[in-house]
Amino acid sequence: MVLNRYRKNADSVLTKLAKPFTKIHPNTLTLISLVFAFAGGLFYYMSFLWAAFGAIVMASLFDALDGKVARMRGIASKKGDFLDHLVDRYADMFIIIGIALSPYSKPIYGLLALSGVFMTSYVGTQSQAVGAKRDYGGVLGRADRMVILMILPVIQYLWWGYIFSASTWVLFIFAILGHLTAVQRILRVWKHLSS
Repeated sequence: MVLNRYRKNADSVLTKLAKPFTKIHPNTLTLISLVFAFAGGLFYYMSFLWAAFGAIVMASLFDALDGKVARMRGIASKKGDFLDHLVDRYADMFIIIGIALSPYSKPIYGLLALSGVFMTSYVGTQSQAVGAKRDYGGVLGRADRMVILMILPVIQYLWWGYIFSASTWVLFIFAILGHLTAVQRILRVWKHLSS
C-alpha cells in the first residue's frame, strides 16, 4: 500500500511508456507479463539471478502497461480486468514458487508466502463482490510486493546466505505482512457492511 499511494504521481511516466504499445491489444500485454513472470520464477529456480531480475522487471512493466493502454484506447472492459487479475495471481505463484524451490529457500516458506499473498488478493476483490469498492489498501499491496521481488535477485546475489537468505526473509515477510494486510482489508469491509 505504500507505493499504491503514488500511482497518480507515476501516471504521466506510465503514459509515456505506454504510447509505443498502443497498437498492441491490452490482453496481449497482460499475457506477455505472464510469460516474463514464468521466466522470472524459472530463472530464480535455476539460480540465474540477473536473468530473474530482468524478467521480473519486464513482467512488472507489462503488468502496468496493459491497463494503461486499455484506458488510452478506450477499450477497458470487465473481461480485461478479469484477465489482468487472474494473470496477476498466476504471476505471483510462478515467481514465489521459483524462489521457494531455488537453492536459496525451502518450499515451506513459499507455501506460507503464497497463503499471505492469496488471502490479501482474495479479500481485496471479495470486497468489491459484496458491494464495497475494490480494496488495494494495507501494509503490503501488490505494487510493494513487485518492487521487492524486482530487487530481491540483486540482494540475493550480494548476500550468499542460503537457509536464512534474503529469499527466505522475503518469503517470511510476504507471509506475515500478507495476512496482516488481509486482516486490515477484512476490517474495512466489515465496517462498510455494518454501516
